[in-house]
Amino acid sequence: MSKSNDNGRALEARLVEVITQQNLNIHLIGSTKNDQIRDLVHFYELPVGQQKDFSEFSIRYIQEISVQDIDSIERLKDTAAKQGDVTDIRIIYKDKSVRNISLKHNHDACKHQRPAALIKNQLGILDKELDAQYRKDLNTIYERFHSKVLLSDKENDNYLFRLVKERDPSLITNLYSDVCNLVKKYLLEYADEAAIKKYFKFLVGNTTFEKVAVYPKTRTIMIKDFTSVADATAVIDAYIHPDNGHLIVKFNNNFILDMRLHTASSRFSLGKSLSLKFDSVVDMDNAPVPQRSISF
Repeated sequence: MSKSNDNGRALEARLVEVITQQNLNIHLIGSTKNDQIRDLVHFYELPVGQQKDFSEFSIRYIQEISVQDIDSIERLKDTAAKQGDVTDIRIIYKDKSVRNISLKHNHDACKHQRPAALIKNQLGILDKELDAQYRKDLNTIYERFHSKVLLSDKENDNYLFRLVKERDPSLITNLYSDVCNLVKKYLLEYADEAAIKKYFKFLVGNTTFEKVAVYPKTRTIMIKDFTSVADATAVIDAYIHPDNGHLIVKFNNNFILDMRLHTASSRFSLGKSLSLKFDSVVDMDNAPVPQRSISF
């Protein structure tokens, strides 16, 4: 597991710990108790300054959530996110109302989707021929990149994207551009209303939730309310941003997603699929989502 994932789970664990310290009657659902034991070990191994940041955030944020009215808490597994439920912490109140919290540390990405899974997993299109054609087109892009790799791009028996970029930056930018254009093509040409609806929910979330992003350096908590988001049923525009190469997708529910493609691993192997993923972020300057900022 990556350091960022460890830190994210430590943040979740500390928040849940602070909540339950304020209300000893809260029930922990499912594997939450074991998750707490595991992740609090990591929390207490963090540098003292980071522990302080996480604790002060938690103490401030719980003022927003009516702790004494909470009946139970569940921390969700990553498998839920793969199905579109972005909830990290689910709070169930005594009146049966639910608060789903998507907790972010130093970033605001809503999804980190892989290009290869576009057709079946993201669009929900169960067309084996279309999926095979898309993957073939994607592999053609990968093979074109592989054909331009040199032995000098190898270090300690590993081919490294860093060395390719140092030698010829255009090889990386062209790779990203080709993949983004392929995704754009299939979105615009093959995705019907049902597929776009699923795609949007996959990227943004298929449950009502509150996104809580913590920025310790600025002592800021951004709270964004995704509890009343209309379905998207069409992509009204998709293009490659001329300045940064990101894939920009505009939906008909006034949401715009900015998708930055990057490598998910520093290494690659010739003849194998490349490990790439998008960081997808909602353009909050245009999104119909209430948001507010509080300090801690």
